[in-house]
Formats: sequence, structure tokens, C-alpha cells
Amino acid sequence: FVAGVAVFALREKLLKLFEKARVETEEPSKQGRVPIFVMMPLDTITNDGKSVNDLATRGAWLKGLANNGARGIMVDVWWGLVETAPGVYNFEGYIELCKLCKQLGLKLQAVMSFHQCGGNVGDNVSFPIPSWALEPARAQGFLYKDRDGKISEDCLSLSADKQQIFPGKGGTGKRDAIACYSDFMAAFASTFAPFLGNTIVEIQVGMGPCGELRYPSYMMSQGWDYPGVGLIMAHDSGMEKMLKEAAAAAGKPQFGSVPASCPTNTCGMPEDSVLFSAKSSGDSHRTGGHGAFFLEWYHKTLLSHGDTILRAACAAFPKIQDLSFSVKVSGIHWHCMHPSRATETCAGYVPSLETGSGAYSNIAKMLGGVAKQTGRDVFFNFTCLEMSNISQGPGMPHADSSPEDLIAEVRRACIQEQVPLCGENALQFGLPESDWALSQIRTQTRGWATGHDKMHAVTLLRLDDGFARPSSLKTLRKWVASL
Repeated sequence: FVAGVAVFALREKLLKLFEKARVETEEPSKQGRVPIFVMMPLDTITNDGKSVNDLATRGAWLKGLANNGARGIMVDVWWGLVETAPGVYNFEGYIELCKLCKQLGLKLQAVMSFHQCGGNVGDNVSFPIPSWALEPARAQGFLYKDRDGKISEDCLSLSADKQQIFPGKGGTGKRDAIACYSDFMAAFASTFAPFLGNTIVEIQVGMGPCGELRYPSYMMSQGWDYPGVGLIMAHDSGMEKMLKEAAAAAGKPQFGSVPASCPTNTCGMPEDSVLFSAKSSGDSHRTGGHGAFFLEWYHKTLLSHGDTILRAACAAFPKIQDLSFSVKVSGIHWHCMHPSRATETCAGYVPSLETGSGAYSNIAKMLGGVAKQTGRDVFFNFTCLEMSNISQGPGMPHADSSPEDLIAEVRRACIQEQVPLCGENALQFGLPESDWALSQIRTQTRGWATGHDKMHAVTLLRLDDGFARPSSLKTLRKWVASL
């Protein structure tokens, strides 16, 4: 007990020291026209959820950000770390982090992370989704599955959204997945009420793998490698039932199954499958009756899932000035130049058959619709800002990659629907060593603009020892001021 009191006293002392922190550079840092946030480490909070990991070091890192132009940080609020028992929430470590941000004048973007940590690029720790949610979903077929029966445990299938198979609060009764997400967000909103709108300025709503609005179509843990198109993820019993019902309702029961023409090799190319090949045709091709029906359903079902969770988030949080919401959309830039846009399609971003344009107009329309109907600010968060066409193309022409054109398409969709655009870099890089990446992101922010073509904010991946180096902070300071 005495030791525990001593540790608590030390932590309080450290927090007070950070509260007195002052800028130690020769001149005050200058923030540019586009706010810059920095993503916190995945293991920011201890495994027991009670405190910030290595508070002294992480506090010094945050002080460095505050002194060198960063507007704030982004942090994953892990479902599997916080709600280890149904309806029992432990936000202690996040409260400590929030207090530290407030003392340093940093803003915070909180990610409602309903996915697992582990198995993706850069994951160095593991936080599975709660066992009380994972086990019934696995047993009853509500985890995403590919055609070969390989299951993704990254997140619950969207087919679980309305299935009351999960334990209620305190183990009483049953909840569907949406109720689980809603209860979690409501508990967060209640716990952090004093910080909402002042320190916490954005709630990013997790909607799928890696927190993104998509299907887990490309999984490194299941053998995927770049630039493979990935696989269609609609073979769990819940998705199969939904598809069968949709086909019957449309008067086309013969389309009530996933087309056999879908990709069979996660590392394959678009031309390897009948569904996507430019040389193919027929009923099971993406332009044929069965193929087109399935892909339209696949896309619209994802949009409906996103719409439902976003509305649940808006209902869970009070309407407060300067508190916004965001939805993360993956920057799937490979094969976006192929007519089928196969990789995007497998992830649920199905292009228009009439125009060939991507799914981003539909996503932006969905976000804008929720924003207007709820009276909330909702942002479209897109990745791969650091990538250029020239950096991705010549070395691997078969990847059909064009990230700059993809970002331009997303930007145009956001302008059309009047939805603010923000973004992230896809892969971590060293700041002093990567002037090319910072220059590319600066170009994409369009900080000089006055309309929706200007990015609302940018979040950089990821705060660590390298990011906190004096040379990195000096680079950050200069770059932020240039935006």
C-alpha cells in the first residue's frame, strides 16, 4: 500500500512539472494554416489500462510536440483494453493522458477503436477485441470470412450489427454490436465530459479493420502481400444470409450467393479473376447481372454500416461546440488505374459502372447526410498523403498505382458534398530524412486555399523515440510553420 501511494505521488509530481512546462526554444513556435496532430504509440496505455506507459518519457515527448508547432495528438482508445467485461469500462490511463494534454495545451483526437491491435503494418503490441464479444461472434459466424474459410478476428463482421448475441451490461440480457459500440461511446462521453470540446476536439469513429470503413480484404496475417488485390470478404454466415435476403427482396433469388468469379488468390492481379478481368464478360463479370448485383450490394451494405455507427456516435456524445467526428477511409492506391479498381472493390469501395469513378462520392454523400441531419461536423479522413505517383509507379508498373490521382478524386468528392477533408500518411517515416514526404504532404494540404479543397487537419504517424529526436522536432517546427 505504501509503495502504491509513493508511485501515485510521483506521478502527480510529474504531471505538475509538465503543467509548468514552458517553451524552451529561442522563439515561440508558429502553427501553420493546417493543424498538425501526431499519432501516439499503440502502447500508450499500460496493459492494465490504468496509466500512461512510461509517463516521464511520453510526457517529455508531448512537451516537445507542444513546443514545436503540433496542435495535438491522436490516440487509439482500445475496446479490448477498456471494456474487458460487458459494460465495465476502465478509462483511467486515458484520463491521465487527457489531463497531460490539457496541461500542455495540446488537443486530442480520440479514436473509438473497435478493432484489434496486432497483425497489421507497424503493430508492435496486441490488444484483441474483447473475448466476451469475440467468442460468440466466432461461434455464430459473425466474423468476416473469405471463400476458403479463413477468418479475420480484426473486428466484428457488419452482419453482427443487429444480432443480439453479445452479453448485456453486467452480463444481463443481450446486445447487438451497434448497442455495444453505442454503450462504449456513451461511457467515454460521460467519463470525459469535462474535456469534450476543449481538450478533446475530435472523435474518430471506428468502423472496421484498422478502424477504417472497409472490409478486411487484404490481411498480412493471412498471406497478403503488396500489390495483391485481396479477397472478397462476404462468406461469414451473417453476410451470406444478408445477401440471400437482399437477392430475394429484389426478385432475383438466383443472385443470392457470392459469385464464383471472385478472386481466389489474395496476392493475385485484377486480370487473374473473371470478376475483374478486362478480357472477361458474362453474367458473373463485374458488369454482368450477377456480378454487378453482388458488388452493388457489397458496397451499399458497407455504406449502411458506416451510416449506422456514425449516427450512433452522434447520439452518444452531447452536441458541443468544437467537438467533431471523423471517419477513416483507406488510401487503396494500387490498381486504382485498372478499369475494375479491383483492390478498392474487394475492400468495399466499388466504382460506378456508368462512370468508372470511385466510391468516394457515395462515402462523402453518406458523411454529409449524417452531418446535416444531426447538426454535427463530420470529416472525411483519408490516408496515403505522403505518396506520389512517381514514387509508386516506375518501380512496380504492374501495381497500377496512382495515389495523387486518388487523393484528387477524394478531394473532389468532398468538395462536391461540402465535407471537410483531413488525412494521414500511410507509412511511418523519419522527419529529417524524408523531406520528400513532408513536401508531398504540404502540397496535399493546400494550406493557402479558402474552400473545402484545403485540408482541415493532418495527422502524422507515429510518435516514438525517432519522432522525438531534437532533429525531428526542429524539422517539424519548420515544416508546420510553412503550411
